Amino acid sequence: MDLSGELGVYCGKLLADAGADVIKVEPPGGDSMRRTGPFIDGVDSPENSLHWRHYNTNKRSITLDIESEDGGALLSRLAENSDVVLESFQPGYLDSLGLGYGHLSDGNPGLIFASLTPFGQTGPYK
Repeated sequence: MDLSGELGVYCGKLLADAGADVIKVEPPGGDSMRRTGPFIDGVDSPENSLHWRHYNTNKRSITLDIESEDGGALLSRLAENSDVVLESFQPGYLDSLGLGYGHLSDGNPGLIFASLTPFGQTGPYK
C-alpha cells in the first residue's frame, strides 16, 4: 500500500514494476503529482500528467480521506491484508490519526512499515 508522496513514490514504482500488487492511496482531489507536467497533448488535466503516470505505472489506485473516521477504518482494513505500507508524511501525523505502525500492526503483526522522511522520525530536524 503506497501512501507516499514525492519522497516515496519511486519506491512504490519499483515494487509495482517487480510484480507487487501496489495500491496507491490518494487523498480526495487526487495526488498532488497529478498536477505536475508535462501533460499529454499539452492538456493540463489530472489524468494527463506524464509525471504522475511514470511514477504510478502498474499500481492500482483508490481515493481515501484517511482523516475521516470511515477512511481511517478502511485504511486499517486494507493494512490487515498488506505486506508493506509506504508513507512519507510528517513524523507523528499517522500516529495522530490512529494509523501509525503501532496501530496498523495490531491487525497485521508481519506488516512492514516504511516511513520515508528527509531527516528521520526523531531528533531535532524530524
